[in-house]
Amino acid sequence: MTRMFYLFYVLLTAFFLTACSEDISEYTSRVEELKNENDSERQKIDALKQQLEDNKNKGDLLKQKLDSLEKEMDSVVEYPELLTLSFLADDNAGIKKSVMCEIRSSGVINCWLPERNSDKKLIPRFTFSGTMVIKDSMEVESGATLIDFSEPVKLSVISSKGSKDYVIYVHSRTGLPVMEITTEDRKEITSREEYISAHMKLTEDVMTRSGSEIVEGDLMIKGRGHTTWGFDKKPYRLKFEEKISLLGEHKDKSWVLLANYVDKSMLRNRLAFYFSRISNLEWTPSDHFVELILNGEYLGTYQLCEKVKISNHRVAVGDDGFLFEIDQRAPRKDGTRYFYVDHIGVSVNIKDPEVEYDDSKFTYAKNFVTAADNALFSSNFTDPEEGWQKYMDMDSFVDWYLINELARNNDAIFFASCYMNLEKGGKLKMGPVWDFDLGFGNINYNDNFLCEGFWIKKRVDWYSRLYKDPAFVARLKERFTFFFNHKEEVLNSIGEDALYLRHSVTENESVWHTFYRYSWPNYDIWGSYYNEVQQMKDWLNKRFIWMKDEFDKL
Repeated sequence: MTRMFYLFYVLLTAFFLTACSEDISEYTSRVEELKNENDSERQKIDALKQQLEDNKNKGDLLKQKLDSLEKEMDSVVEYPELLTLSFLADDNAGIKKSVMCEIRSSGVINCWLPERNSDKKLIPRFTFSGTMVIKDSMEVESGATLIDFSEPVKLSVISSKGSKDYVIYVHSRTGLPVMEITTEDRKEITSREEYISAHMKLTEDVMTRSGSEIVEGDLMIKGRGHTTWGFDKKPYRLKFEEKISLLGEHKDKSWVLLANYVDKSMLRNRLAFYFSRISNLEWTPSDHFVELILNGEYLGTYQLCEKVKISNHRVAVGDDGFLFEIDQRAPRKDGTRYFYVDHIGVSVNIKDPEVEYDDSKFTYAKNFVTAADNALFSSNFTDPEEGWQKYMDMDSFVDWYLINELARNNDAIFFASCYMNLEKGGKLKMGPVWDFDLGFGNINYNDNFLCEGFWIKKRVDWYSRLYKDPAFVARLKERFTFFFNHKEEVLNSIGEDALYLRHSVTENESVWHTFYRYSWPNYDIWGSYYNEVQQMKDWLNKRFIWMKDEFDKL
């Protein structure tokens, strides 16, 4: 017994010593980690102190130089300004042609290099009114100082009496990011069904993030679109092997390239997205304009967009939610799973997730939309507890309608590209918005070139019914007033986007030659890019005024 007790004592002691050893080891490791973290923070503080000291020394030297220069001047300029800025080919081996920059009154300077330059270390030449030009508290000498312009650069013209800051953007060629896609064996993309393996290289420009940043990835590519696939300039769908962030957006595998061939302004989808972003809709596809080079051939200006799909950063309805598309073409497509309800005249396609007919997900989705339809056309449909609002989200149905009605969007009469989404346990919501290249007067049939007249209200049973609910009409008027009050901001955004694209559209026109010829189903030929943009702005302004008069009568 004594021997057993002794053995037990030895084992117990060994156990506690081992446990203590582990605890001490863990404690020692943690102490070492904290020491390293402390050393790292001390180094950061020392570096910051040194930077402050360096800046102080720079400031002192700058002041001495400023005083020295002004002693030799007859008078000191009170309001300094930069007069000209250029890059000469003689000073910069990387450019073949000298460039004169555009100086705007806001202090923004745009410079357009004729080539697609990834190296933007350049020597500027400039004239100015003032004592000196500085960058980061250091003097900049015209024709001598080498500066990296791959990111926006701030220059200041100063005197002892004042200063003015300028931000310089040096763009490569058109100023858009450049997406280069090379297919396997340079195969031609001829199908909307069959993917082709490819590789992509995306070079950013100074307006996106950094002109020197390059993103590359392997992907599959195929054609996309319905009517748009039949045009000369093709749209494409991209599916990367790994999730990838393009131009700062959330990582995902699925993206699309919109061609905007018949929208000669190239801004109608962008305009709809602008409306959506200031609306109550939960998600709007992010988009960026890019130049596309496919298998070495320049194809012009494209609009890179997030594909509409369920994900945490896109249509966020959870793992058991649904994305629907009201689409009359669904029965003619392979692999679609769709259903009908009484008061939607075409099929409701379950775009996401994948379902099979009569499985539990399909049944839930169909039953919910059917219940919403029944409630909307019930005798007590205006009851906020038991009527349509039990199943349908007021804000999204209002704002989706207003954006599409403002555009007189041809397909928005529950014909195609009309998206809805449903989170399990929640309400049915409209959105996201999609497919506006024929909106805002860019069409020659169904009277949708007119600024007057309701388009959706009288042709969609759901919305005709909603107009009979005073609560819906009240919210409609309230939200229209919101959009109307933002009219000038919307019109200004069109102008800013057009200004951003002005060089790119010239290059695009050199390939596709659309401005002075008819493209189906355009309402008219407006000629120059300026005329295209101005016509759209004028149309939208008149449309706003007509709808305001009508809503004032409700």
